[in-house]
Amino acid sequence: MILKGGQVSSFARKPDSQTWCVLVFGDDDGVVSDTADQIIAGWAKRAGDSKTVTLDDDDIRREPHLLADNIEIASLLGELNIVRIRTSGEKIAKSILGLVEEADQRGESFANRLIIQCSGLNKRSKLRSGIEAANSAAAIHVFADTAQSLQDMVKARLAEFDVEIDTDALQDFVSLLPGHRGLANQEADKLALYGRGLGRPVSLNDVRLLCQTDADNSVRDMVQYALDGNGVSCLAEYDRISEIGTSAISILRIFEMEARRLLEARGLLGTGGDIGRKLRPPVWQSEWPAFRSRMDKWSAASLTRLLAAIHDLELKAKTEGPAAEAAIRVFLLNVIKSAAQRSRMTASP
Repeated sequence: MILKGGQVSSFARKPDSQTWCVLVFGDDDGVVSDTADQIIAGWAKRAGDSKTVTLDDDDIRREPHLLADNIEIASLLGELNIVRIRTSGEKIAKSILGLVEEADQRGESFANRLIIQCSGLNKRSKLRSGIEAANSAAAIHVFADTAQSLQDMVKARLAEFDVEIDTDALQDFVSLLPGHRGLANQEADKLALYGRGLGRPVSLNDVRLLCQTDADNSVRDMVQYALDGNGVSCLAEYDRISEIGTSAISILRIFEMEARRLLEARGLLGTGGDIGRKLRPPVWQSEWPAFRSRMDKWSAASLTRLLAAIHDLELKAKTEGPAAEAAIRVFLLNVIKSAAQRSRMTASP
């Protein structure tokens, strides 16, 4: 089956007993993860006692019985076992769909629950089509945030800490958020911690002091220099942020945000209006000439390849820690070189 819109929040609040498997997919990994968290919380609340086991493609391919064991075998202690799988797509579709077909044929769900997280899946995907057609499983296609959904998310997170925020401060804060839910969540949590116990609503000045730090500005400058092909300035900024201990993950996430912003802007070309104001964070009029020049250097295909390289490097940074620092510098040099070549190509008659 397919769950859409309000059906998703209704299911998360009160999941039915027959739907034991849910696939959540979309291009924004942060929205996918948040939606999966809501479904898991709903199952856990209904069960009263539960535990969550996280698996990935490699775990299941290495031990094929692992998925079935965790789904089919009821806990001796009576707790609900929730299996969370992060998959890249079709690698383990056969194992998952085999269980889905078995549950449909029996007409009853398994003892435990399965949540599957995946990046965008097209309609030809066997995993997507198989779950959409099932009776005991559900597919949820999630999309990137809008300004309104981000405002709702920020207000909800602040409310958890009993933090209030002025209307203009909320609007300004949302306009500065990266267009990726995972990064936006981090910024919202930072704001919530800042506002807790403040004794007054968070103001516009608070937002600007909190969100526009020198370190963040240095990383953004470095990323933009790299995409411009300005090697001297880029590496100077990189040395500066390395000295203050900025993590590789932070660098890569801001790099991803800027690449996605360029890709989104390319998709808006020809739609009319002020494109810069439609982006998150917005590109103001004074910044537009430099942004447009950067956008002209990078095609949609090249930005897509760049995002893939960033994701690969982020995985490396997570597994190798400080050892990934050298890979970051090599990555920057490659981006600078590519941008410089593109500058010469666009300048050619």
